[in-house]
Amino acid sequence: MRSFIAIAAACAVFAGFPALAEESANQQPTRIEIDQEAKTFVFIIDDKPVALLDADGLTVREGINYGATLTDADRPHFDRKIESLKQEAADE
Repeated sequence: MRSFIAIAAACAVFAGFPALAEESANQQPTRIEIDQEAKTFVFIIDDKPVALLDADGLTVREGINYGATLTDADRPHFDRKIESLKQEAADE
């Protein structure tokens, strides 16, 4: 009886919110979701959030592996890099 009630409740929810049912069925297990309100990119792998990128930086759930060097560049370096990319785009 409890399982019948649970199934009926789930059907009622999806009948009331067909976009929700459709959205979850169409989502890829690996994707990047953009949350405009939170101004965040959420990286999803196997339907689980593994990292997010926002104004504070990159946050990851597990470790970071790299094979070369990791450099701690200051903010002015980053700003110069962005400006040079804008210049390159303007030149093309």
